[in-house]
Amino acid sequence: MLAGGRSSRAHAHKGCRRIEGHSWLYRQCRHLRSQGFRQVRVVLGFSAMHTARCAPPEVRRIWNRNRARAPFASLCAGLRGVHGPTLVLPVDAWPPSRATIYRLRQGLRGARAATPTWGGRAGHPVLLSDDLTTAIARLASSTKERLDHVLASAGARRIAVQDRSIRRNMNRRRDWSLYLRCRKLRRPLWTD
Repeated sequence: MLAGGRSSRAHAHKGCRRIEGHSWLYRQCRHLRSQGFRQVRVVLGFSAMHTARCAPPEVRRIWNRNRARAPFASLCAGLRGVHGPTLVLPVDAWPPSRATIYRLRQGLRGARAATPTWGGRAGHPVLLSDDLTTAIARLASSTKERLDHVLASAGARRIAVQDRSIRRNMNRRRDWSLYLRCRKLRRPLWTD
């Protein structure tokens, strides 16, 4: 879980926003655990101490000391020492559906990475193979490097999913309102 940004558009750290009694980061981490991910790591950067308190106690917290060097530095910090396929999810993304995660796991077979698409456009999360996880962790935290460029050069497999939430982010007040409306109306967050 990448939670090291400034949250400048949200005017407060997105991960610490409270929803139904818990922080967004807490809810995201618990959601991933419920989807079968044994270890959840949260990469912290700006406002690290405050954000660390918003995560559940069982997650591993990683401080990105190069936070000013762009989001890729957070990714590199979070992947160091990880073994096996790794799901990468920014804190401001909607929680991925069980079906989307299943499709990504299926799509990763024989590929270095799997990224979901809805309507032909890529979204979050991204599932990395063990060898690509290791390769990214070894990269220098360059300010010029971006995950989408690494995925393109690695030949990431694009997986069509029936989940429009892969394209949604929680950047502005209206994004949070939409998410809460869907929860309150008990509308499915996903279309699959």
